[in-house]
Amino acid sequence: MKITSVEAIPLAVSFRSTFRFGTTDRSTSPNVVVLIRTDDGVTGYGEACPVPAFTSETQASIVELVEQRISPALSGLDPRNRIALLAELHKILRFAPFTIAAVDTALLDLVGRASGLPVHALLGGAFRTRTEVHGSVGWDADPAKVAATAVEQAETYRWLKLYAGRGELDADIDRLQAVRDAVGPETRLFVDINGMWSPSDLMRALPRIREIDLVMLEQPLPPSATGAIRDLVAKLEVDVVADESVRTVTDAAAVARENTATVINLGHSKLGGPSTAMHAAHIAHGNGIGLMVGSVIEMGLATAMGLHIAAALPSLAYPSYLMGPLKYRQQITQEQVEVLDGHIAIPEGPGLGVTVDEDALRELDARR
Repeated sequence: MKITSVEAIPLAVSFRSTFRFGTTDRSTSPNVVVLIRTDDGVTGYGEACPVPAFTSETQASIVELVEQRISPALSGLDPRNRIALLAELHKILRFAPFTIAAVDTALLDLVGRASGLPVHALLGGAFRTRTEVHGSVGWDADPAKVAATAVEQAETYRWLKLYAGRGELDADIDRLQAVRDAVGPETRLFVDINGMWSPSDLMRALPRIREIDLVMLEQPLPPSATGAIRDLVAKLEVDVVADESVRTVTDAAAVARENTATVINLGHSKLGGPSTAMHAAHIAHGNGIGLMVGSVIEMGLATAMGLHIAAALPSLAYPSYLMGPLKYRQQITQEQVEVLDGHIAIPEGPGLGVTVDEDALRELDARR
């Protein structure tokens, strides 16, 4: 089996409503679908979803890298030598994690389809057939709007992620309180600060965080605030999740060595693909650090990859952030994400276990 072509299709897609977090407002998404074809007729699919908060890559740069560097480098080679191929691509691209993630996913999908095995089997096997997911309530200046969205999502999810850091501290905490008052004590809440608090903000916020019963803080401080975050972790009052501070396997090792988180948010896009994500997961798990599977709100292909990663991890500390396709107006896979009892089933078909709608891909091609 030899690779005959590698193609990148930039998509023109949008969200059902504007999603706000950190300093970002997302109403559209610059996704790119990568297709790797072979001489025996099998095609593997991957997805890149570059987000400025995490990468300097753009939709245009990903397409250019695939066409001008990746396709020539992979043509004629055996996709089953995935790790060796990725090692060569890292030499060519230096640092393009979202681009590599799409290629890594497409290679896994391709090999899985060719062998009749689901991707989680290629990653070592599944520990679960479904994974719990959490809702995501975007930031808004109006506490009533945030609370109303939370009440709506609480009908589907048992856990909700909220956001803070964008507004003035006390007002942000008031918004979190408004959500707690609206959803009641049964819904589990945690908050993502995207590294936007200072150590003094965190000190002021902690008493109210305990009152609101937030069970976890995701990236409360910038990655540079190592001493303050280590002190918070040492107190063991609330779980602390490393997100922006874990962009590489080396970062995961640093978190374990420096004791700067109790949980790592494992997002395969920002880490440069499922292979790198699994490597980081093994380091974290081996050092007693919990794991949760994150995302950057991708469409069906990258989300399916996240589900396979969630299946292949021995344990998960918190629900996964893998309901991204539900936020999009358009879809590129025939199978749709369905949340039942707060869980999503792991795909069981060959490869990613989803059927790509090729007509939809062409229709959504941003170059049209």
